[in-house]
Amino acid sequence: MKMQKKQKVYLSALDEYINKVYILVLLLVPCACLCAGAGYTHSKVVGWVPSVSWIKLIIFDITCLMYLLISIYFIKTGFRDGIVRKDKLKAAKVFLVLIMLIQFNFILYMIPSTDFWGFTFFFVVLTAFFLDYKMVAAASVEIGGSIVVAWFLNGAVHLPAADGNFHVNMMNRGVSLALSLPTTVLLVWLVGKFLVTAKKDELERNNEKTQKVLGAVQDISANLVTAGAALAEISENESSSSEELAATSEMLLEGSNLLSSRTEESLANLEELNKWKNIIGDNVEKVEKASGDLLEKSKDNEKLLGNLQKINNEVANSMIATTEVAQKLSKAVKEIGTTLNLINEISESTNLLALNAAIEAARAGEAGRGFAVVAQEVGNLANSTKESLEEVEVAIRMVQDNASEIALHIEDNSQKLTQQNEYFSDVYTGMQDMTKLLSVSVEAVNAMGDSYDRQSEVIKNTISINQVIAESITNENEQFASINDMVECNAADIGKMAGQASAINNMVDEINELLGAE
Repeated sequence: MKMQKKQKVYLSALDEYINKVYILVLLLVPCACLCAGAGYTHSKVVGWVPSVSWIKLIIFDITCLMYLLISIYFIKTGFRDGIVRKDKLKAAKVFLVLIMLIQFNFILYMIPSTDFWGFTFFFVVLTAFFLDYKMVAAASVEIGGSIVVAWFLNGAVHLPAADGNFHVNMMNRGVSLALSLPTTVLLVWLVGKFLVTAKKDELERNNEKTQKVLGAVQDISANLVTAGAALAEISENESSSSEELAATSEMLLEGSNLLSSRTEESLANLEELNKWKNIIGDNVEKVEKASGDLLEKSKDNEKLLGNLQKINNEVANSMIATTEVAQKLSKAVKEIGTTLNLINEISESTNLLALNAAIEAARAGEAGRGFAVVAQEVGNLANSTKESLEEVEVAIRMVQDNASEIALHIEDNSQKLTQQNEYFSDVYTGMQDMTKLLSVSVEAVNAMGDSYDRQSEVIKNTISINQVIAESITNENEQFASINDMVECNAADIGKMAGQASAINNMVDEINELLGAE
């Protein structure tokens, strides 16, 4: 069972005013006393009031602190449920009236002053905050009486100087007190009475508004009955629509079961496709590996062919060098022929000289001089022959050197040709390996072809199954169209319900506005 909600308490303007003034006055009066005590203490310290006793002044300050503590106690204990307690308010009023009497007389007899009577109005006004004319009247009587008594008992201090203006000053004081204090009481009484009257008028206006609210509530209740009937009718329509939706749901359930079985078959086909996909993936890996190996072999063959090209270039260069050497040998051979011709000519000259020498020798005698000349020529020819022979020797050496160089080139070409044969052998072996790898690739491709054929069959079966599923989906779409029509009908009913709900909300808002105005 839910707890009953606490009823909100509505305060009148006067009650709200008292709640605020209660704390203000209970703090204002003691604080004013404390300010007076601080001022008089300062005056005693600086020597302005030498006649005032320190004992009286200390007692005055202590009483001011006591008044503040008592005021705080009244504030702490004076409220109940956010409202000032009547007993505490009455006690606080009595307390404040006593403070006025005690503190006013304390200052009146402690501090010598002819003008202190002017503070009468301040003390009385402090009690006027509560708008209690009885409290103001009591404070006016006690403070006014205290002034009159002090004039008689201590007139030398509180009365004006006995000069030509004495009577006028006394008359002004009496008139001021006689007019101000009753006027303050009358003002408080009028304000309080005005507030009470205003409160009565406020109650009457509230009663009129309450009657209007009750009439409006009756009208709204009738409208709510009408709205309830409309909602009941819509509710019946919703019930019939719900039954039709239930029947359609059963049909959809049967279609869903059929789709479920077809889906299981489709899943089985997909699993088989996945199996063949793995086979294809393995073959693809083989093809990729074989292709990679072929690529590596191609790179190796490319390197080998590059080396062969380089060796062929070297062989060509070597053959060019061999040709140049052969040309040198041919030139040397020509030089040998020339030298041989020269030797032949020298030989013929030598023969002629030898013949002449023989002729001259036959003559003897005086002919010895001629013989000497011939002999000298023969010696020259012999020298020329020697030089020619040396040139022949040099030429022969050149021929020998060129022949050795040719032999070296030929040997180098033989080694390079041997290396070239080895490279060709490696290329041939690489081509054989490439052939084997291509065979593996062909086999893998054939396997992939078989797998794809199998996949094609499975895909055909899957397509036929999906056609069946598509037909089922078409039937479901038709059923969903029927549901859509029902939903549109329900939407129209819901729109009506929303309109009725909006009307009800407007009624509720109207009630809240009326209650809020209260």
